[in-house]
Amino acid sequence: MFEPEKRANRLVVMLTADRQIDRRITLEADVLESAGWQVVIIGMPLDSGYDHDKRTVRVQDRAGAVNRENLVLATYRRIRRFFPMNGIVMRWLKKLTWRYFIDQESFFTRLFLPTALRYSPRVFVAHDLPMLPVAVKAARACGSRFVYDSHELYSEQEFSDWEKRRWASIEKRYIGESDLVITVNQSIATELEKRYQINDVKVIYNAVMTTQAPTVSRRLHEIFGLSADKKIVLLQGGLSAGRHLEVLVDSIKYVKNLSLVLVLLGDGMLLSSLKKRVQKMGLGCRVYFHPAVPQSDLLKLTAAADAGVIPYQPTCLNNLYCTPNKLFEFIAAGIPILATDLPEIRRIVHDKNIGMVGDTSSSQKLAKLLEEFFSNEQRLSKWRQKLAEVRQEVCWEHEGRKLIESYEVLR
Repeated sequence: MFEPEKRANRLVVMLTADRQIDRRITLEADVLESAGWQVVIIGMPLDSGYDHDKRTVRVQDRAGAVNRENLVLATYRRIRRFFPMNGIVMRWLKKLTWRYFIDQESFFTRLFLPTALRYSPRVFVAHDLPMLPVAVKAARACGSRFVYDSHELYSEQEFSDWEKRRWASIEKRYIGESDLVITVNQSIATELEKRYQINDVKVIYNAVMTTQAPTVSRRLHEIFGLSADKKIVLLQGGLSAGRHLEVLVDSIKYVKNLSLVLVLLGDGMLLSSLKKRVQKMGLGCRVYFHPAVPQSDLLKLTAAADAGVIPYQPTCLNNLYCTPNKLFEFIAAGIPILATDLPEIRRIVHDKNIGMVGDTSSSQKLAKLLEEFFSNEQRLSKWRQKLAEVRQEVCWEHEGRKLIESYEVLR
């Protein structure tokens, strides 16, 4: 761990409101270290376990929090054991909390700033909007440079109008002080530039390392005892509310091609209800569940599927512009993609000819797309061939070089 008195000119301190450190953050930390920077990541307290990444510092370990923050955190951690994080109950509770009990800016500032000020780095990085005021205030106090990494169009999530306005006002107040603004795709970059009259927002995709070509296997067939003729459609990631998963599961009952099966790879609060849904509809031989696997093992399992599916809906502007991690994981694994027709997903999947986009708003429409997707073997083969090229373009090796070049101005 770096001692505060070192005041290293090549030190980067990254701030995140996440508990589980996002893959984007660890990849950025890795590539910056490879370019000669030193990195510390400051995150929220863990509910249990410990950090395998020794660069990570937890705010409770260093600074603790004032009484109100401690109370809110403790209450939140207890309640979310019993309700889905994106479900109705948690959304209602979070809305009440932000509206009447705590202020977004002061909450995160009081929680994170004491720990951040133990360091005096060359660069502070705010990973997403909740950390923006913290990083600005820390950078001012230490005379450091400041990077804002916007992981999404944060203020345009499925919040109440009041929450949207509050988050947007925070972003407007502080984003102009950034020495560098980066984000995950061009649509969000353009939106940030237009909203806040800023220039040259850099786009760094949430891509995956593709050093080795994916090893095609029948591992999923073996795990679930499927015959060789079965075509596996894979959904991977957290099984949480707001991801259209119920509609995806329901769509299988309308698919007439019985050789097509769905595998949901991941864990989450919806796992139990989705399993009950499958059982109730009698789809046990067509829909399968696999627990989440470590990131290091994910692509090996992903490459055992015949296609990846992304059924997200444009329920808010943030979702409309999304480029979820699974999009890049499917590309790295070399499997064709079926996805909702959203602007940034279309830019990659349709325009690069590595799959199909369409209307997935209902179970019947999604079922028709699934059948059409697998109806032309020659087209599937072309998608796979094209993926071999695209995975060399849309990869972290390329995005990491862009990140290092962007950081050159901060030396």
